[in-house]
Amino acid sequence: MSNYANLSFEFYQKNDQHLYSILTKDIRVMRYITEKAESEVEAAENFEKILAYNTTHTDQTGYYKIFDQDTYIGFGKLSWDEENKIEIGYMLLPEQWGQGYATQIIARLLNLIKQSERLSQATTYAIIDPKNGASKHLLEKNHFVSVWQGIEAGLLSEHLIWQP
Repeated sequence: MSNYANLSFEFYQKNDQHLYSILTKDIRVMRYITEKAESEVEAAENFEKILAYNTTHTDQTGYYKIFDQDTYIGFGKLSWDEENKIEIGYMLLPEQWGQGYATQIIARLLNLIKQSERLSQATTYAIIDPKNGASKHLLEKNHFVSVWQGIEAGLLSEHLIWQP
């Protein structure tokens, strides 16, 4: 198990696109998200949206690059949607799977919500591929309950709501 005290969460900055692209160009990471790896163009476009979000929100929501000491391990997000709900999500590099990082990332993101009066008043949800048993189990362990399953944007999806 890793030493969680060494995990750092920082908002993505302009020169971090290569970090984001490492994740999204890997089909193993994207298999349960979009079912396809992103091209350079798609990664650049999506990263621009991340930067725009991070620069327009002053609360704890945003897109985080996550490191264990000096090692980049993945991505975490808390983002407002059009319905004023907060979506929580994460992606880990495959070589970091199975080391307890996802557990710590979810706990840290949920703590950010708990520490903010505004964020804690909002509904928090996650969207997963129901075939991703590991993510579903982790979310259920953190008091998320399934509220919907079906096809969304052409992909099998499941929505889970956090019930702290």
